Amino acid sequence: MRAPDGRVVVMLGEAHMKLAKASAIGKDVVASFELRGVETFQRDRIAGGRALGFVINAPRVLLRMLSFGAIKGSTITDAKQLPSGYTVELERAKRMPFGLHVTSLYTTAFFVVSFLGLLAPLIGAVLPGLAMAIAFLVVAFQLHLLALIPAIALRRYSFCWMIHPLIGILTLRDELMAAGTVRMLEDHPAERAAVVVMGRAHLPGYERILVEKYGFRRL
Repeated sequence: MRAPDGRVVVMLGEAHMKLAKASAIGKDVVASFELRGVETFQRDRIAGGRALGFVINAPRVLLRMLSFGAIKGSTITDAKQLPSGYTVELERAKRMPFGLHVTSLYTTAFFVVSFLGLLAPLIGAVLPGLAMAIAFLVVAFQLHLLALIPAIALRRYSFCWMIHPLIGILTLRDELMAAGTVRMLEDHPAERAAVVVMGRAHLPGYERILVEKYGFRRL
């Protein structure tokens, strides 16, 4: 992308877990820039953020352990560990949007119920009443997933998280990261180029906001 002031911003969409070749490519990319912006969920400032971070990251850690190191971690972490230049967390803002608190709590509940659903047969052998309650919640969450269809279709509108909170984990953070990119460039006027790294699912919304709201242009 080209910013309104003429500087270039390179967008790198990643999978947060990857094999060795992809990990090496990511490290080479972020090391080529002195100014780097990265996706970082602000778990300490969002309701249920720590719990959500745990239920998402714990399975990743387990999978990496089971692969005996064959599965590598995020390029975002690699960028933060570089000894030179500047790595900026794009989602650091003075105020977190209300919808992000709601979507954080909902997403945490969604993952917890999903994991418990996998264990329901074992739980049922000891506590059949609890297993039935878990099964009811699993079905309720599954039925509510149908609301994701209109929520995704209306992703460009700020109210879409009200249709289904799961979409807010993308759209509300797209807004934060776009605004954070503008702040990053303002805070580092001497750097002529920057790279931003985020989960690949963020790219469409993030790019659209930069173009429509902040006057960026795609190269």
